Amino acid sequence: MLLISATACTSSKVFTTQFCKVCLSQEDGVLLLPLAWETSFRLLSVAEQNQLERQILEKLRSRGFTKVELYDRLDYELLKAGIKDLNDPKQLSKISSELGYPYLLGLSMGPSRAGESWAFLSPEEVNASVPTPSPDMEVSATVRIALIETDTGQIVSDKTVVSSNSGWSNTDEDGGEDYWNFASISGVLFHGVDKGTAAMVKDCGC
Repeated sequence: MLLISATACTSSKVFTTQFCKVCLSQEDGVLLLPLAWETSFRLLSVAEQNQLERQILEKLRSRGFTKVELYDRLDYELLKAGIKDLNDPKQLSKISSELGYPYLLGLSMGPSRAGESWAFLSPEEVNASVPTPSPDMEVSATVRIALIETDTGQIVSDKTVVSSNSGWSNTDEDGGEDYWNFASISGVLFHGVDKGTAAMVKDCGC
């Protein structure tokens, strides 16, 4: 029940830096770049990174995409095609021409923060002539989601998602205020990635 409440209180806003410049077909191959490559994701545990990667792939598949995979799972195919350095334009283009993946999907984390999980204001603090400020309960996370064309190396869709959860409060029988927030940075981030991936697919739809 608490987990459901925490999820329900999370909101996400999607900001577009680059509107989609391509027509993304459900048959187009999309390779997700491993989150472990991004130092910003070290805030998450390995298990949380893996869970987020699975979430993104499942989101794309649920939208009808038939060829989506995590880059690391193609080690043999990449080695066979001579692809070792994505900074080399010729090697990058082989991901499309030889492996059939015209797009890479890359994510990075921006600022994140976690407030208090529980706090209490006494009736005296609530009713004082100068009321005590409400405790800082907000949990927030920012993530960038970029779609990269392997033929050109250009970012063809670029969105930033800012997600937050402010928790909730309740007045007890004595007039005091209890404050709770059971959300986590990873949970708030998962909500934002889900919204951002859906927004990218919609923006790139034909």
